[in-house]
Amino acid sequence: MTNPFQHLYDECNSGDSAAKLKRLPSFPTHIDVELTSACNYRCLMCPTGNLSLQRPAGFMSWETFDKIVEECTQFGTGIRFIGWGEPMMHPEFFRFVRRAADALLLTHVNTNGSKMDDYAIKMILGVGLDSIKFSFQGTDPASYAEMRNIDAFDDLFHKVRRLHMMRSSPSPWISISTSVTDEHPSTIEVFKRKFGGICDQLSVGHTTFDFMDLSAARLSEEQVARLNDLAGRQTVEKKHPACPEVYDKLSIHNDGTARVCCNDFDGITDLGNVNDTPIEEIWKHAYDMVIYRRILADGGHDQLANCKDCYNYAGLHEDVE
Repeated sequence: MTNPFQHLYDECNSGDSAAKLKRLPSFPTHIDVELTSACNYRCLMCPTGNLSLQRPAGFMSWETFDKIVEECTQFGTGIRFIGWGEPMMHPEFFRFVRRAADALLLTHVNTNGSKMDDYAIKMILGVGLDSIKFSFQGTDPASYAEMRNIDAFDDLFHKVRRLHMMRSSPSPWISISTSVTDEHPSTIEVFKRKFGGICDQLSVGHTTFDFMDLSAARLSEEQVARLNDLAGRQTVEKKHPACPEVYDKLSIHNDGTARVCCNDFDGITDLGNVNDTPIEEIWKHAYDMVIYRRILADGGHDQLANCKDCYNYAGLHEDVE
């Protein structure tokens, strides 16, 4: 059993940016759709959670999503429900998933799991969702609560386990992802042993702060000091990646505006709105996208606001299957 999106991820991770520019697909291989920029958690390391996000909270309309699906159907483009909010807070979340699944498109969601009650689990198993990732933080209840401002670690464990137990087929593919700050390696091993048996893939990485302006976050002085301390003690090697964002996929915010990448949480780029402009035209001709591709192909990450603090962290990430 393999991740249904794995072939897309393998393509994203192959070749450098210059090579990607030469073999640019005629349409995104997959699209990240932000159903909402609202979230019910107040995570310290997230611009939505710490209230530094400069966009108002909003929810994608059915008309906008239906248009996205119609265009993606022509190319068999997968849809991931990912953005700067909790997708399952959208009141029509399951309807949206079913619409994409009925169009035979691959579907994936990233979630904090807060909405995963028994009804939601049954719906997840029945609407055709191909893949789901549960986002943890830290390796135990204390480290989770410190960063997420809520004591939900054990509850989330039980929700994922219940989904895993109720699943009668390999679908949806269940992933668990966590990031750590200064947790001891022994606690990471305990986390792996505890969670490895209730998912298909487990990923451990480091919490990063480079992309975010902590001075704009609405946090207590103690919280900001803690984050600055953690950021200052990062010792991993920072390397700019061969970017998959502008060469393989597209990010669309809840109002229908396309952005150059998922990291553009404040929407400083504007590729056009899918309600007015075909996605294919945005993908091929949007000025910012064309410029970003050319500059990144030349290794010019530091020239671009969305890219200068974007890194692959050597030795940081580990997948456990």
